[in-house]
Amino acid sequence: MSTARTVYVGSGDWSGETGKIQVFTLDPERAQLELRQELEAGGVAAFMARSPDGRTLYVADETKGLLSSYAVEPGSGQLRLKNTVSTAGHPVYVALDPRGATLTTCFFEEARTQVFALEADGRLGDSTCLVDSGRESHCTVFDPSGRFLFVPTRGDNWIAQYRFDSATRKLSPLASAHVPELAGAGPRHLTFHPNGRYAYLLNELTLTLSVYAFDTERGTLSAVQREVASAPVGVSGGAAADIHVHPGGRFLYASNRQGDQSTLAIFALDPESGHARLLGHESTRGRTPRNFGLDADGKILIVGNQASHDVALFRIRDGGGALEYVASQAVAPGPFFVGIY
Repeated sequence: MSTARTVYVGSGDWSGETGKIQVFTLDPERAQLELRQELEAGGVAAFMARSPDGRTLYVADETKGLLSSYAVEPGSGQLRLKNTVSTAGHPVYVALDPRGATLTTCFFEEARTQVFALEADGRLGDSTCLVDSGRESHCTVFDPSGRFLFVPTRGDNWIAQYRFDSATRKLSPLASAHVPELAGAGPRHLTFHPNGRYAYLLNELTLTLSVYAFDTERGTLSAVQREVASAPVGVSGGAAADIHVHPGGRFLYASNRQGDQSTLAIFALDPESGHARLLGHESTRGRTPRNFGLDADGKILIVGNQASHDVALFRIRDGGGALEYVASQAVAPGPFFVGIY
């Protein structure tokens, strides 16, 4: 029998005090959600990350320029605010180093990336580093070793590459400070393959996937495949959003925000070459799938449809190669983030 999971949904918009954090219990066997808690969360609960020990959840409020830490109640997953700190911009992403000792975030409007120390009790500490990562910085991703950090930037059309010093919690640009994407691509979200040898970049503006080989010694990325279409043939416009690799490492999913024709793209991966091959698409049964999450067992996928104010639940079939729609459920307006823990 699968263990019950906790699902966190962050929502809101850019207009004011509309942010919510909702805590659900997920029954993986029945693929059902039960609401446990709802918290006010300022303007937009835009992105979240949970500590490796499961005791703390970190939330970015993009509108108010804040980061908050919440204590996670064992068993129920319910939240209690620990502390809140101001950031140097409007944060759109949150990531933790593998040790759970450092938090990074980036700012789309301010073109920067900021680093924060984390206290032993999980509270947010002081800012330790602030760098100019590029226009429209969109996510911060550590490599599996935690020695390097990558920041895709939509506006400058590159991936910024940094060495991370875990002792000082500071970033320094690599000799190859940027990896350029194809003109007009609009790098947005990046994720690593479980084998640590490849990274996958989703380009927002061209709705394409790029594959990069990762040099574990130098900490650099080099393109091995580009312009793998994410959107369905014949569906134009829109923007790509989020990307995740199935825990088994043989499949990858990406979300396409294309109005009533929004989809999740399913790719087959070759772990040896890193190459990706588009298999097909599954409708999200809603509009504007900004973010989605997978459970650790690779059996459930939940996508947040921002414009239709709901989440859609899917069973993952065929080892990861197919998605079976189960049901949709209304959530707080404007779901930005979905995390399954």
